[in-house]
Amino acid sequence: MEFIFTQAESISAGLKLIRYLKTCVGKICLCNGDFNRLFRQVVLVGAIAFLSLLSFATPALAAKDRLFLDLSLDYLGEYQLPTTNISDAPLAGFSAITYDKRRDRFYAISGNEILTLKVTFNPDIEDIKIQNIELESVASLLDKDGKLYDSNTFFAKGVALTPQQTVYISGSQISGERSLPFIREFALKTGQMLQSLTLPKRYIPEIVQEKGQNQNTQTIQDDITFAALAFNATGTVPTSGEPVNLFTATESTLVQDRDVSNSRPNSKQGKARLLHYLIGYGTPMLLAEYAYPLDAALEELLSVEGVHFLSLELQPETKTGKIYQIVTSGATDTSKVESLKGKIKGVREIKKKLVLDLQEVGVALGNPLGMTFGCRLADGTKSLIVMSNDQQKPEFLLFRLR
Repeated sequence: MEFIFTQAESISAGLKLIRYLKTCVGKICLCNGDFNRLFRQVVLVGAIAFLSLLSFATPALAAKDRLFLDLSLDYLGEYQLPTTNISDAPLAGFSAITYDKRRDRFYAISGNEILTLKVTFNPDIEDIKIQNIELESVASLLDKDGKLYDSNTFFAKGVALTPQQTVYISGSQISGERSLPFIREFALKTGQMLQSLTLPKRYIPEIVQEKGQNQNTQTIQDDITFAALAFNATGTVPTSGEPVNLFTATESTLVQDRDVSNSRPNSKQGKARLLHYLIGYGTPMLLAEYAYPLDAALEELLSVEGVHFLSLELQPETKTGKIYQIVTSGATDTSKVESLKGKIKGVREIKKKLVLDLQEVGVALGNPLGMTFGCRLADGTKSLIVMSNDQQKPEFLLFRLR
């Protein structure tokens, strides 16, 4: 029989053992008092040594459990947004959403626009749910020259709010024969583009001339781009100019990273690349990249605490998704690794653990693409919202994070 104890259980058991041995030894009567005391010391030292062995052994046994936070999600209900509620805004389906804690507002991306939403929750602690979602304002997204992005060529996928009340938006834009990925900063009120992050060359598709014909040697698929986007969580609201960490990831594998030649972009075989930028002082800087093991298309990231994140993966064939907890601690920086194909010696991938399969909720949520934390609920717990991009019936699922 195998016994595995937590560290607290090991210490408790060891202390009980010492107290028991003290009692037993105290009852032993030997002819020599000095010998009796020596005998007691030997027994107790042995018990303490045994306790020490348990204390050292326990962390190794529990290391896997300690890698992840103890998180769970409780489904609280769904809310279908009435299309009449957004009649003044041309709806192209929601592709991303983020939450502004200071203003208690949500910002959602729809086509080439950013919508400000006011979400009201039922205050009844016995019936927590989304009571209403109201559109407050719409801002068109403009390029550096102040021109409106063409919704037929501009595809936003992810959004994250900065402490300076700007938003970073990730996605792709068709330019000629190429679909170019981007991560750009926009002014929240005006929608004006402020800057664009520099991406490593491997993420930029290239067209080369070979024997009189154009050959596409792109390293990222035309229809796959950066989707997941998140800033690190902080205990307090950062002040203007204070550096923050931005995390983003490819929706699927780069061409050179695919495990199987000509495999589907959303194949379970392969790894996405998760990028870590430092933003704040001077030019944004790419700090590291990590290999993210895919089960489906990676659509969203949320920072939970330090190196812990929640990720949302979408299975296009079934239009359902799964939420995982991932940990970047211990993962190898792959920014210098040309290909992530197969198993690479010395490369440790991001660790992930399933938190919730959305199919288990029992609600047909078409294409869950957006995910964000919200305000505290009536019972004091943290809220999490998953959003679909269904143009005909936009839906929001509400969860309690424990």
